Amino acid sequence: MQVRDKSFSSVIRALWDRAGTLPWLSGPGIVLLVLAICLPFALVEVPPLIDVPGHMGAAAIEAAGPNSPLEKYFSWKWVFTLNIGGGVLMKVLGAQFGILAAGWWSTVLATGLFAGGGLATIRMLNPKGGHGAAWALMFVFSFPLLTGFLNYILATGLSLSAFAAAVWLEKQPRNRAILLIVAQPVAMLCHAIGGMLLALLVAANAFGREIDRLPAGWWKPANARQLAKELDWKAIALRLWILCWPLLATVITIVLWKYLSPEPVRSLNRWRWDQKAWYLVLTLRDQSLLLDGATTFLCFVLIAFGWAFGARWKWQLGMPGLLVFLLFIAIPSDINGSAFVDVRLLPVAAMLALGLQDWSQAGDKRARIVATAGMLLLAVRLVVTGASFADYADDYRKQLAALHHVEPGSRVLAFVEHSCLEESWRNTRRDHLASLSSLYRQAWVNDNWAVPGLHMVIPRFRPGRNFAADPSEFVWSPRCAGRRMRTVDYALSKAPIERVDYVWLIDTGLPSNPDPRLQLVWQEGRSLLFQVRRLSIPNWKPQDF
Repeated sequence: MQVRDKSFSSVIRALWDRAGTLPWLSGPGIVLLVLAICLPFALVEVPPLIDVPGHMGAAAIEAAGPNSPLEKYFSWKWVFTLNIGGGVLMKVLGAQFGILAAGWWSTVLATGLFAGGGLATIRMLNPKGGHGAAWALMFVFSFPLLTGFLNYILATGLSLSAFAAAVWLEKQPRNRAILLIVAQPVAMLCHAIGGMLLALLVAANAFGREIDRLPAGWWKPANARQLAKELDWKAIALRLWILCWPLLATVITIVLWKYLSPEPVRSLNRWRWDQKAWYLVLTLRDQSLLLDGATTFLCFVLIAFGWAFGARWKWQLGMPGLLVFLLFIAIPSDINGSAFVDVRLLPVAAMLALGLQDWSQAGDKRARIVATAGMLLLAVRLVVTGASFADYADDYRKQLAALHHVEPGSRVLAFVEHSCLEESWRNTRRDHLASLSSLYRQAWVNDNWAVPGLHMVIPRFRPGRNFAADPSEFVWSPRCAGRRMRTVDYALSKAPIERVDYVWLIDTGLPSNPDPRLQLVWQEGRSLLFQVRRLSIPNWKPQDF
């Protein structure tokens, strides 16, 4: 029996070697892994990612017809900006299947593209040494996706997929150039930073390959001087030009954006160095401090000390992850009103670093241990994610029951308690749940993103200063240390209650001094819906501010 087993394993290993790739990086293997990553979404109707309800609310505003009450409250203006991928995808899908299904499918497609693009990149660059692929996949459900940065995830998935295809087409330079020239503006229109990754990865791969061609010890000063005289710089420049000239499409896209996009209102760029440091720890924050902390620690150990266990460093494989990490360090944290720009890059850098470690020469036993441990840990995390999705779906149903008591076309002033790390490692993900008022009840709500030059939603009804759009819905728990925003009591004391129909408090608890104009019509735990009594709304015009 042992002889048969040994013979069978030898046959399997021979088939793997003949195929030139590891089984989980084969076509069927990639499909199965992507399906496993997307499986938690089968448990929900509204994806429980923080920003996704906001995207769905915005899509409802865009799709509103002339007879919709939303036409009185909002207008929508498509602009040429590098942040419209999710909106376009939801419009295309929503026209056929409705906004609710469009929001679900857009999220699943973006997630699948992110995971599939990462696996395809590992397959093309590291087909026999990608034993860290499962470790890389743990960074799919990381900060950018769990926050619901749909445009960024979609653009990054497109960039990874197009990069893998470009590597595959290197022997067909014409087709490769056409692919890159088309893919770069498409990815950048989805999201500037996610789309820019395509040019970065192509350039990193090309320059890394040239460095690998240099003789051993080239970096030593004595060798470097001699090598500089002997190298055929024209041949190197020609090879780099052939691989990189299509990247001019990224430059052209940026120039067109600068000239055609409206000037953003917020042009302040800020580097938040404390944020960069914190997200080295927080990028895998999900449900369990113990599980997420242990996963982060093990992943960083594998990245930093994989060489000690037999992983080989090659510049062609290491440069993509290294340059993405350096970009994370270098770029501002806030750009033109968009926050968390830098920390979105960290999971991509980790994914590339783990997946492109070459374990092919580490020995079968060590490589199998790395692969098996990664698969088991990924399976545990997916089970936890699936269970959390079921919990979030139940919570969303309970919270959204408030909308059964809201008249269609009403004005809903919402306040949601923003969860802080001091209170709970697990995020409630209710931050933009109020946006679904526009989807389910065609109602006005103060939860929409409306930064001119960045977003397409334009509020026409503004009940009061600082109460027309995001982040006017956020309040903080008094238990949050060093809170930067107001409590629910302070927000209600300043709110234009007389100009709205309902006040929806999500997970805030009962105010200390309830306004006598507010009549409680629904309650679920710490969430409450009040109808405004004796409302006297003055005449207003769409241009009122």
